[in-house]
Amino acid sequence: MGKVIRNAILGLLIVGFLVFAGAMMNKSAKLLEHWAYPTDYSEIVEEKAVEYDVPLSIVYAVIRTESNFDPEAESWVGARGLMQITKESYEWMDYYRGETGATWGDFYTPEVNVDYGVWLLSYLHGLFGEWETVYAAYNAGPNAVKKWLENPEYSLDGKTLDKIPYEETSNYREKVSKYREDYQRIYGFD
Repeated sequence: MGKVIRNAILGLLIVGFLVFAGAMMNKSAKLLEHWAYPTDYSEIVEEKAVEYDVPLSIVYAVIRTESNFDPEAESWVGARGLMQITKESYEWMDYYRGETGATWGDFYTPEVNVDYGVWLLSYLHGLFGEWETVYAAYNAGPNAVKKWLENPEYSLDGKTLDKIPYEETSNYREKVSKYREDYQRIYGFD
């Protein structure tokens, strides 16, 4: 009888350990996902996403793709900050939406950069209506995308891009789309 009780206790301890180990592995996997897909600058991102009606998952996916959350990032073409705004884009947006008081030197500041970047995503969505097309326009510019949409070699319906002639833009669109799906899955964002 003592041996049966001892084996039962040992069995319960093993089951308990396995349940505990499984829970810890699940928690570790979640922590790793949160580390790989950060939500830094959440106060600014959430405010601007609501203000300009852009899904959080898209804003975070663009930031992760553009700068990996480095506010000091600068590209080889001189794009700055979290959302990698170029000087030409800044000047056009400042003219189009009205001067905000921001200067080009402010584009390493997350509040300014995210404001302009999310505004641009919203503007592009108003132009194109399809997020996948917006990603391409954010990368290649709206004029290039308009030309592609008019070309049946790249768009069969004039609204979505079936093919993108720039490899960089094609890869960019795929990356933002994947990251958006990941942010939706991990955090439940829209």
